[in-house]
Amino acid sequence: MPVPNDWTLEDKVALITADTRGWAAVLASALAEAGADVAVAGNSAEYVESAAAAVTAQGRRSTTIIGDFSGYAETDAAVDKTVTDLGRIDILVNASLTEFGKPTLDTTEFEWNTVMDANAGAAFRWARSAGRKMTEQGSGHIVNIISEMAERGLTNHAAFSASQAAIQQMTRSLSLEWGTSGVRINCIATGWIELDPPSLEEQQKELLVRYLPLRRKGTPAELATLMIYLSGDFSDFTTGQTIFVDGGAMAHA
Repeated sequence: MPVPNDWTLEDKVALITADTRGWAAVLASALAEAGADVAVAGNSAEYVESAAAAVTAQGRRSTTIIGDFSGYAETDAAVDKTVTDLGRIDILVNASLTEFGKPTLDTTEFEWNTVMDANAGAAFRWARSAGRKMTEQGSGHIVNIISEMAERGLTNHAAFSASQAAIQQMTRSLSLEWGTSGVRINCIATGWIELDPPSLEEQQKELLVRYLPLRRKGTPAELATLMIYLSGDFSDFTTGQTIFVDGGAMAHA
């Protein structure tokens, strides 16, 4: 991934969360390419270790933290391990997400609670744990990678959309709460992204793709440069924002 020469994360330490979509390896590699050492946390050893390997392949240090992170104690411990192993924490990238689609009348209370906790609850816990260190040291950048469903409605996705909107509002509120403590927090809202999308010819057979102004789906690599910008000191006048990377989908709204 080409990174502008003056966009350096040299001497910075990032913590990125990984899920089973495989995006974390791409994003962690970009952080390392920009100069950061990277801790990777998640509940799947396969995807955590893949992301960590992408970091070391760039010649940077990495550490892995595998667990369920279902409470403050677990996210606090992960942040502490990042500091112990890599020396500090300057960047948090919340890159894990649980997708869920189901008609509202069939959605159980358990499913609602699970989706809200896996997305909004987890983002809050990670931000709280990292934010404690960042406010103490007087600097830090948090990037929440969410879905554009935070602002766009979609049939059979009420619970998922609500979880994304909750992260967006948390981001806005924390930008106010932590701004004077040197912490910047923003969202990247994604459209239809695939790790390995099919050929353009195959994609354009889909009704969804024909709806998108760019007539194709995106890839995680197309989030990376914006993530680097929002993770570095060069974006210090940007906070509380949601930036859409969606092939123009939100232009229809």
